[in-house]
Amino acid sequence: MGRILTLCAAAFLVLAGAMPSRAADDQSRLVIATGAEPDSIDITAGFFPPINYVILRNIDEALWDYNQDGTIRQTVATWDYSKDKMTLVFHLKHGVKFHSGDEFTAEDVVFGFQRLMAKTRPFARHGKHVKKITAVDKYTVRLDFAEPDVNFFDGTSLFPASKAYYDRVGEKEFATHPNGIGPYAFVGYKPAAYFDLKAFPGYYGKQAHFKNVRFEFVKDAETRVAKLRAGEADMIMDTPFPQVAALAKEGFRIVKLPANPTVSIEFDLLNTKAPWADKRVREAVAHAVDGDAIVKGLFHGVPERHPRLAPGEFGFDPSLKNYKYDPMLAKKLLAEAGYPNGFVMPIYSAGGNFYGFPETTEAVILYLKAVGINAQLKTIEGANGFEFIRKVQNDPSIEFVSISGMPVANSGLPSLDALTLSYFSKSPYVLYKYPEIDNGVPAALAELDDGKRKLMIQKMEKFLYDEVASISLWDGMSVFAMKKNIDYRPIEHRMPFVTLHNMNPANVSAGK
Repeated sequence: MGRILTLCAAAFLVLAGAMPSRAADDQSRLVIATGAEPDSIDITAGFFPPINYVILRNIDEALWDYNQDGTIRQTVATWDYSKDKMTLVFHLKHGVKFHSGDEFTAEDVVFGFQRLMAKTRPFARHGKHVKKITAVDKYTVRLDFAEPDVNFFDGTSLFPASKAYYDRVGEKEFATHPNGIGPYAFVGYKPAAYFDLKAFPGYYGKQAHFKNVRFEFVKDAETRVAKLRAGEADMIMDTPFPQVAALAKEGFRIVKLPANPTVSIEFDLLNTKAPWADKRVREAVAHAVDGDAIVKGLFHGVPERHPRLAPGEFGFDPSLKNYKYDPMLAKKLLAEAGYPNGFVMPIYSAGGNFYGFPETTEAVILYLKAVGINAQLKTIEGANGFEFIRKVQNDPSIEFVSISGMPVANSGLPSLDALTLSYFSKSPYVLYKYPEIDNGVPAALAELDDGKRKLMIQKMEKFLYDEVASISLWDGMSVFAMKKNIDYRPIEHRMPFVTLHNMNPANVSAGK
């Protein structure tokens, strides 16, 4: 590991010396370096919202937004929600314009809902509860629910899509030229290179301070740091943890946001013949890996670590503790399960664009080797990972264990929604079939009493902890590093997307 860090340091010195400062004619443009490139620039058709939202939420604004503390606030619509959560009526703000010049109407809400349901599988988790959506008049939309959904506002975002624009330009232009009601308009996109935005002068709300913004796609974390130090970027996302203290000492502003994902060891339990189908083997793996050492040694203590939900989240259970590092107990459990000499385990690194997965995977492989498990590395990335998971769901003979990014703690989602996404068998990403979860989730979603619903979530979380369904190694921490004259505060308890409207010079307060 020391040799790897030495090589990275050397590479940084070369890059820093080779990169010129930004050209004078670029000084008016804010540059943000990120590794998070959208899988689709049509927000109604993307496969992985946490990545797509980083940029696209600045173009496409939903029917509601968030306060700085993460609570829901009204923007382009007010609403009436029946006490039984079976009827929701939106009253739209008059005179709001899409970037195309078309007026925002109820028809666009219905059209956006329909596209999201047809093209964005994560949206369907909540949209499926809607029995009917109706444009009552030009500025009123009614949703009738087939069953209550207590997390409808917290668990999803309903983006309007201009029906008039779509009818005028067609599917191809609609999907490749984003057109929203947000504070920024689309300028240009070059895959694997950059995404350009400009402030929309017709925005219904307060005008953004920075008029021109470029997101540069820089997959390598150390290169992002080099660009910040060289003056080629004003802010970077997913700052590598070992660089955080040094950048702060150099005068860069550091902002931390506990965020998705929870870096976990995830087991495919659809394969009932794999060694890890035996709970004792999963317990052995849990005791074989020292998560505290990974956090402190590899990541300089920057991320947090929780066994399930984090303190402050709805359903948090303080009685649950991280699995104890005990390699001798791990060996004993393996022997009891019939594997005294260990076994071969394929281990997939499925982190996509998130920081720290290669290092974590390398450490896990070494820890498992010490107790006799021969973990063989395989790599899948981004959307390919989701395609492979679907393949695993359909073929129980495949052996699959991964270092995955699971929405467990600080996911940016309601805790019940995170639990559903990670463990409910009808989720498109799940490799479990637990009746305790499959029956418990619908019951909790329909429970209107907060106290009772909290207890139901705690019961399911305790069950998953006892089953060692997955092993939380460390919880995501999104670290933004920026020049000292930039002030950006991400929205708390939400995904780490970049709300440019909340970005200002350091002497100007953020927010709308």
